[in-house]
Amino acid sequence: MATARLTAKGVAALETDQAQETFWDELLPGFGVRISGKTGRKTYVVRYRVAGVHRRHTLGRHPSLSLADAREKARDALTRAQDGNDPALERQERKRGAHTFKVLAEEVLEAKAKSTRDATREERRRILEKDLIPAWGPRPVDSIGRRDVIELVEGIVRRGSPVMANRTLRLVQLIFNGGLKRGFPTLEANPAHIMDLPGPEPRRRRFLERDELRHVWAATVPENPYMRAVFRLALLTGQRMHSVCALRWADIDAADVWTIPAAVFKGRRPHLVPLSREALAVLDPLRELRDGAEYVFPARADAATPHLSSTGAALRRIRARTEKHGVEHWTAHDFRRTFRTHATRPEDPDHENDPKGLGIAPDVADAVLGHKEASLGFERYTGDAPRYRLAEKREALRRWGAFVAAAVEGDG
Repeated sequence: MATARLTAKGVAALETDQAQETFWDELLPGFGVRISGKTGRKTYVVRYRVAGVHRRHTLGRHPSLSLADAREKARDALTRAQDGNDPALERQERKRGAHTFKVLAEEVLEAKAKSTRDATREERRRILEKDLIPAWGPRPVDSIGRRDVIELVEGIVRRGSPVMANRTLRLVQLIFNGGLKRGFPTLEANPAHIMDLPGPEPRRRRFLERDELRHVWAATVPENPYMRAVFRLALLTGQRMHSVCALRWADIDAADVWTIPAAVFKGRRPHLVPLSREALAVLDPLRELRDGAEYVFPARADAATPHLSSTGAALRRIRARTEKHGVEHWTAHDFRRTFRTHATRPEDPDHENDPKGLGIAPDVADAVLGHKEASLGFERYTGDAPRYRLAEKREALRRWGAFVAAAVEGDG
């Protein structure tokens, strides 16, 4: 066993012709430097005995760790060993603790934040804080098994929330798959892989009737001009809130057609929306507030995006006002279903008690919403896809604007 009076210069000069050799310090027994004959790499180590078993603990590499600091760390390790502790095991436990489910979840969700809608981000955060962190937060990721996932989601079903159980399972799958893709330490498998959804997933069918449209419109009045306009424009155009928030003045041409760029459209293709008289009236007050801004709904100077991106708080305020008038829970996305429902109802219903609609063809209503035409012709032979059914869309939105205006005024 090689020993030496270790000094800073001496450690720098040490060499070996063996595959690996350790030089032990004469000043501090148990402390040494291990040298690799192949790479020349030098690592400070300490050797000690705990419960009758010899253990070796790595302190750090030379020269990143100085000899003086390494010797001090060795003294501390030897002292802890004399007290019955195991420095090597403690280090493993600390390292393992850094690989908890909470750390994994935060890393994955942060990486996905920029490409995730605000509403989705908020929902994932609620699920994480309500169920996942309380259940698994401090646990090492490699300790969470399939049985843990099953017990968690089935427990959510038992408390009467089957849809939330489904969303929780999807989030668990997203987090573990994201961790695998990112090479998260100690994670080797997704315990929720190919698991079936635990609860039924009913399709949402909520839409607003005429009197509800009136209450929703009135409930936007107390909001600031931008929030008031963003909800009203979403209703009048039938477009997704994310696309409405990202509207730029330059996206509206001289013919009053709004081109939604592929980057902010769910279908990742340009989508054309003719603006009705009512939609343009919503935008008119904002033109006076423009002051050179690129976006119709600009964000604060310190915001992560240049345009408005968070409407959740305003939605909750507006919805609370409508609830006072008996309007049941609704979301901004329900505006799209509201448009299609009224648009495709017949103008002359078969029964006098049936609600009257606009009689717009379903494929035209789908074109307004940006749904792809399912026919082979559209998929393969429409060379100018963004302008598909543009004239029909203009007429549909003109009639829809008039329909909303009449509902707001209580006419019909």
